[in-house]
Amino acid sequence: MRLCNADVDEAERNPSQFEDFDEPEDDEGSSKSFFDLRQRTLSGMDLMPAFRVVVLGLARKLKNNTKDSILYSEVEDALGRYFRVLDSDMQRFANLHEILRDAADKAGAAGTSLVGSPPAVLAIHNAGIGLLHEGMREIAVVLLACGEMQRQCLDLKLDAQRSIASASSAPHISYSKYADFLDEAMALCDQLRR
Repeated sequence: MRLCNADVDEAERNPSQFEDFDEPEDDEGSSKSFFDLRQRTLSGMDLMPAFRVVVLGLARKLKNNTKDSILYSEVEDALGRYFRVLDSDMQRFANLHEILRDAADKAGAAGTSLVGSPPAVLAIHNAGIGLLHEGMREIAVVLLACGEMQRQCLDLKLDAQRSIASASSAPHISYSKYADFLDEAMALCDQLRR
């Protein structure tokens, strides 16, 4: 299934792009397209590098080929990979949040034994607990941002599926909306890696 750009007038679209471009089957009965070959190549790669390859390729197509159609499977693959990258990152941050919470709980329990200690020791102890809580708040903000991006990712995926389901001819999506989201997704991933 191919998707057309809703941002371009129908008269400006390339009508030859609405056909499926599968290569003819060879004598072994296997059909190979660039997308299939790329999928096989990416299957052995780590999650993040494979995601970057897919997203950079799709973003280039969305920005440069505004009059041509694109494969729905490419859009679905990019959004699915992004969802998995976010899920992996969220699990790591949730684990880090748990570790900091456990440390803060232990430090709070140890603080009761410092009742007769000099004020400087109590101040350092309280500052340490404050740093743990601040780190937990920052991680919670990151988790909320990741959750929001996952929601947007699912919304875009549903948008494309609704377009396919309701289209009488060629389904349409806004290339600029998807390209902007992919740029934002790459920026968030780069920030999370730092």
